[in-house]
Amino acid sequence: MDWALPVQAQSIKTSRILMDTVVFAGYAMPAVQRIMDTYSPELHKQMGKVVGYTVSEMRSYSPESPLSNLAADALLAVARTRYGKDGVDFSLTNFGGIRTSLPKGDVRLYDIYAVFPFENTLVLISMKGSQVRELFNAFARTRVEVLGGVSLKINNRSVTELLINGKPLDDNKIYRVATIDFLLSGGDKVSALKDNLKVNFSGITVRDVILRYIEVFTRNGEPIPAKTDGRVTVDKASGDH
Repeated sequence: MDWALPVQAQSIKTSRILMDTVVFAGYAMPAVQRIMDTYSPELHKQMGKVVGYTVSEMRSYSPESPLSNLAADALLAVARTRYGKDGVDFSLTNFGGIRTSLPKGDVRLYDIYAVFPFENTLVLISMKGSQVRELFNAFARTRVEVLGGVSLKINNRSVTELLINGKPLDDNKIYRVATIDFLLSGGDKVSALKDNLKVNFSGITVRDVILRYIEVFTRNGEPIPAKTDGRVTVDKASGDH
């Protein structure tokens, strides 16, 4: 029997339904309003849970900032927990994925969703040292993204110092990089990651990475760490690109 039957093309009319419970509640269709009324109380309850606290507002800005360093350090720590301390060399994510700041004081689950709204997930990729060098050379020519486990200095759009775990880059070594799946296909123009040797997909979202990381500090009664440590230095001639 031949199952390859021709199917006649159809035109489907669609319309947009506004679901925001605050701004568009008055415009929702009755059926949609009933759904929102059913689930909104529990949703707001869950999103309002305090997951940690800060001693100051945490913003994101290049070439490094307290909030971007938090994201990079969380990726590195959670990846090393999953793959082993010696199985991850450094971490990399993008400034574009950090959408707002963390407030001073209590940090709610809602705040984590607001800062990291995308469904990006942690991946571990393997790259030859020469490929890693080209990655950082590209950063020097364009703009530097969020880094952990790295000491990088850029002068006149050239890399003048690059240390990974405190050691100079070895072009022949295989490095394992904790990053996000969005960057694998050249997201935010980080095209150098396309030429990796191997990819391991963890399935862990960036939000869960952040939550797992800060939960350790919360459990110990400590604030969410907010620091800059000079891991990335870009001279004025190079600018922030």
